[in-house]
Amino acid sequence: MPATQLDTSARPVRHLLARTASPLRRITGLGVALLAWAWPAAAQDAPPDTTATELCTNGIITAIDVESRSVYDPESTRIGPLAWTYRFLNLLHVNTNQSFIRRELLFKEGDCFDPFLLQESFRLIDSYGFMMVEDISEFDDGQGGHRVTVITRDEWSTKVDIGPAYDDNLYIERAQVTEENFLGNGIFAEFTHYARRETKTQSFGLRTPRFFGRSDAGIAAGRTRSGKFIDQYWRYPFLGEANRVAVRQGYTYGTDFFAYATDGAAPYTQVLLPVRRELAELSGAYRFGDPGASVILGASLTRDVVTYPLPIEVTYGDWDVREPVSRDSVPTRLVDQLREFSATRVALHLGTRRLRYAEYVGLDALRETTLTGLGIYAGATFGRTLPILAAGRAPRENDWYARGHVSFTQPLGASLVHGSVSLEARHIAAGWRDFLAEGELVAYGRASWLPWQTWFFRASTASAWDTTLPYQLSLGGREGVRSLTEDRYPGGRMLRFIAENRIVFPRPTDTADLGMTLFGDLGQVWAGEAPFGVDSGWQAALGVGLRIGLPNGTRNVWRTDLAFPVHGGGSGPIFRVNLELNRLRSGFQTPEVIRSHRFRVGAETF
Repeated sequence: MPATQLDTSARPVRHLLARTASPLRRITGLGVALLAWAWPAAAQDAPPDTTATELCTNGIITAIDVESRSVYDPESTRIGPLAWTYRFLNLLHVNTNQSFIRRELLFKEGDCFDPFLLQESFRLIDSYGFMMVEDISEFDDGQGGHRVTVITRDEWSTKVDIGPAYDDNLYIERAQVTEENFLGNGIFAEFTHYARRETKTQSFGLRTPRFFGRSDAGIAAGRTRSGKFIDQYWRYPFLGEANRVAVRQGYTYGTDFFAYATDGAAPYTQVLLPVRRELAELSGAYRFGDPGASVILGASLTRDVVTYPLPIEVTYGDWDVREPVSRDSVPTRLVDQLREFSATRVALHLGTRRLRYAEYVGLDALRETTLTGLGIYAGATFGRTLPILAAGRAPRENDWYARGHVSFTQPLGASLVHGSVSLEARHIAAGWRDFLAEGELVAYGRASWLPWQTWFFRASTASAWDTTLPYQLSLGGREGVRSLTEDRYPGGRMLRFIAENRIVFPRPTDTADLGMTLFGDLGQVWAGEAPFGVDSGWQAALGVGLRIGLPNGTRNVWRTDLAFPVHGGGSGPIFRVNLELNRLRSGFQTPEVIRSHRFRVGAETF
């Protein structure tokens, strides 16, 4: 296969993996105590040195060689000025420390050689956004042992990002200064100014993946249009398929707007509802069974308080110019979604994972190499409120709830099919309330006789019934029917289809990735119980776009799309510029449903 040709089939991971078998308040004090408890548990989960306790039938790892390569390869181009530019940019970048990479490996010199731990190490390192694994290989050292070589390549980690976007109008969506790999130690620090629609955020953030060993910790604080926020977390996650224990602790508090679109049903264009939410979480899980075929059993204790500070405001298209309104002047259905509450809940989580991993090239990005989990995941959660930690500023909830999630990803020859269903609801004395449902079916069609093309298809649906939290969908926008403006056709239930032919150009290969897409959108919303909801009828669009990835092999792809209405209420072509949104790596969900979830912890979150 030529170096520039796309691999249209799944293949095992590099040299070695091709030969392996698929086998602050209250919560702050609790988090500190939990950290002290989890530290020895983390040590127990680390792969043990088995040389003293068992015979290493596969031999011993006698040496580990780590090579951390810089972002750009000057030898990849014959253009002299470009090669010089690459060398200069590499001088400005601090490579990931070899010691950091070694600590991420699930094995060390002297351990018994285990192909499974090499595979899991590959996945753990490759999951970082600031570097990718080019190769993990093992070689016979000539004395019955194994020598392991790990080669990584950094992504550019220091970013000053002025993010323009075009959705019917040109605006600056993001101004961000980020260091994703401070001094090569994986520490993430950022200052962000993000302004899009009702969201306007200035924030500072800091997080590290090596907080007291293998646990992750982070904190962010800032201001939105309607108030301040703070977000803190500490997590000791499942290390791929290799360990048994996962622990989570988090606390978030803040106020932000929930924007309801009116789409001409009122003199104003949006209703902006201030929502203040305080959420604390303490949870843990244990995994039984074999790697790749495990059962997860977990429990969580959460504290959730939601209030709606006055005033409710309206805007006429300019998000910085708002007018207060009374509750009497907004629809009854909107008022029905303003039920304040406080709830302390305990929940049990049960899930199972049946996964194996394969490598795909150019699945979502143009030439990105992605490890994809193939198999099925299913999980269920059952929770109950407890009559403790009452808060005087909101009525205490009395309910029990259930949520479930099922997803699968399966190969069909060189193609791939993915699907998922998520449900949640709660039960009170008057019956079932806050029922949310969403589903996805996604297909990647690929064939060896069309090596430069991927046919992408996505069908999605979302619905809600008897909601007492703010909820509204919209058919238009960058993730909807792309010939419609952002707030076009609000509703409570939605069905949407997306089809794309993603084409990769054979040139260039050493400096950038370039491609195009031909796409079609079809969708419909029904009013349901959403405020200002309408029955849209079928709306459709056709379009063409350019896809650009810098540098070559990057995971991030910029799209410029021109969408034309072919049926329904679109008024004319709309030009959009944004990052690729439909990505298996990021997961497929409906953003408007995510913001309305009442329950944030499930078996799938561990």
